Amino acid sequence: MYDLMHFGQYHRLEPVVRPSGTGGQLDEALSAGVADPLFLLARQWQLAEFAGEDGGSPVWCRIGTESTPLDAFRPSVDGTGVPLTKGVPLEYLAEAGASESEAAKGLPLRDAARAGQRFLATLRTQDLADSVLDRIDAAVRDKAPLPEPATPESDPLARDPAGRALREVLAGRTPDGAALAGQLAGGWRPPELTSDQRAAFDRAAELWLDWFAERHRPPVPSSWARERLEHRFAVTAAPGGRPVTLTAPEYPGGAAEAYHFDLDTGGTPLPAPAAGATAGLLPTRVTYPGMPAERWWEFEDTTVNLPAVGAGAPDLARLLLVEFANIYGNDHWMIPVELDTGALHRIALLTVVDTFEETTALDPVSDPRWSVFRLTDSHDGAPGPPLLPLLPTASARLEGVAVEEVLFARDEMANLGFAIERTVRSATGRPRVRGDEPPDEDPPFPPPADPSALSYRLLTPVPAHWIPLVPVPLAQGSAAVCLRRGQIPRFGPTGDRLPQVKAAGRILEPEVKRVFFRDEEVPRSGVTVSRVPVVARGADGRVYEWIGRRVRAGRGEASSALAFDGAVPPKEPR
Repeated sequence: MYDLMHFGQYHRLEPVVRPSGTGGQLDEALSAGVADPLFLLARQWQLAEFAGEDGGSPVWCRIGTESTPLDAFRPSVDGTGVPLTKGVPLEYLAEAGASESEAAKGLPLRDAARAGQRFLATLRTQDLADSVLDRIDAAVRDKAPLPEPATPESDPLARDPAGRALREVLAGRTPDGAALAGQLAGGWRPPELTSDQRAAFDRAAELWLDWFAERHRPPVPSSWARERLEHRFAVTAAPGGRPVTLTAPEYPGGAAEAYHFDLDTGGTPLPAPAAGATAGLLPTRVTYPGMPAERWWEFEDTTVNLPAVGAGAPDLARLLLVEFANIYGNDHWMIPVELDTGALHRIALLTVVDTFEETTALDPVSDPRWSVFRLTDSHDGAPGPPLLPLLPTASARLEGVAVEEVLFARDEMANLGFAIERTVRSATGRPRVRGDEPPDEDPPFPPPADPSALSYRLLTPVPAHWIPLVPVPLAQGSAAVCLRRGQIPRFGPTGDRLPQVKAAGRILEPEVKRVFFRDEEVPRSGVTVSRVPVVARGADGRVYEWIGRRVRAGRGEASSALAFDGAVPPKEPR
């Protein structure tokens, strides 16, 4: 037992300061005075603070900008431009375009059936009797039926079991939306309709055609450069009345950023910018994690340890970073300016008032060997004029699983390249793995009469989804080569030539007779090209859907085991 009365309890602790004259007051202790002021003066002299290079700080700025809207979009660098509608995402125009071969291929079975079924549902919004609707439905299905193969050999869904099953379910139940759009655009109507019924049918057809054009018609021609496996497009503007072109010669897909573009001003300097409305703003100091403290008695953040950054003599990037942080870290200020997207912006005037009430007019820094945040001139590779492009890019972009993927790889043993269709889009709309396709019914080689004899093979089998890329001269008499999409012949048990298995996706464009790829675009590491569904919202609030191409690195070399004139030993019985 212990007595609580013998222990003191405290609710607050206060310092006891000696009276004045015997050690000072509390304010003198908190001032942290030093006995040797010459020490601080010497440190200031070592840091060149007496020179007064950065003695003043900006306290007020006045800025004037010139804004020029982007007026046209070119599907190719030297193609014909189309008006650039405000609010439409630039990625949508760059990736949703289709070539003539893609447009001729039509819609997948599921999309075509859904479009046709939507037209039948649109008819239900009109004032028509049920008997009339049934008669119109039958006429529409007869006029635009879903396509059926003429022979089993010509069936495009021969290697797509899920697509064939879907076709059997939809046959005779819904029209082909793509074929129906062509018929309605040509003015077709079902026969034996009264004037009121024809008017109702025309209203439904007009509504449906507007929806079909917005959903399934490409907005612009394709910007995909097949030979280079990349997108090529441009946007134009006219700052100061001078035409300027921003070209994207190597756009791989995804988000369109300013560094994807080069600037083409025609080789002549732009006129001086015209200052529009000016605004007065308060500058804000630029800060970053690990920034050195500005005062001697301020504790620095230990998240970033700049003295621990190791850099060798050739590592200039790290040395520049450390030098910037330690010497020029507090010399950068930021001015917030609100600018419109979809335009080119130039600073017409910029004046700064510092703490000494001195006004300084700032001009853009021009150095032919060094530039930051400037586009490259497409003619000579030098830094272009100080233009800031704010592109109308998509916001909140969502991408799904790739519906098609082709791996371009080298096979050094066969002296060929291969375009391996790993995934293609099924008629159901879902991805289909070509490696899981059912094999051919007939064996590729007949069994030998003598089980112990060697079997002669003209060539070894290669999977049907391995499309060869044969090197051919780039031009007549040229030593340079390009890669041409070829075919590997297929033979039956009796030596008869079997129908050729063609590419099934849109990346290799099987409907085009001759397809070439540049040899330098398929390195030894390979290239993977895929098509992914994209959903994004534009600046106008509308939702845009398309399927875009993506290009990324491959997985190295591939081996098809292709060989010619071989003698195969018999298989040992198990």
